[in-house]
Amino acid sequence: MMSETSYYLTLTELTQSVRVTTDTVITIVDCGIVQPRGEQPQQWLFEPQMVKLIQRACRLQRDLELDWPAVALALDLIEDLHKLREENQRLRRQLAILMELDTSL
Repeated sequence: MMSETSYYLTLTELTQSVRVTTDTVITIVDCGIVQPRGEQPQQWLFEPQMVKLIQRACRLQRDLELDWPAVALALDLIEDLHKLREENQRLRRQLAILMELDTSL
């Protein structure tokens, strides 16, 4: 049985890692882009994968000059697109198997 080691970043560690201001991270959290553990910013703990998500959010905001609610919407739509593509690939594989079975009968 493998034990998982959980590691979380504090707000300070996150801002240093992503090179963004505390206000930017607070705005990102307020828009629901990430949901850290903890009630107040000084108590927040961020999972490591949130770093990439915040980097992606900042890149969208900067490159496309979007406001933060638009960034949140864009990230949701990108996530939905990824899920739909994965489901489409799974269904295509199942269809191919069914078609092979049908032709072999």
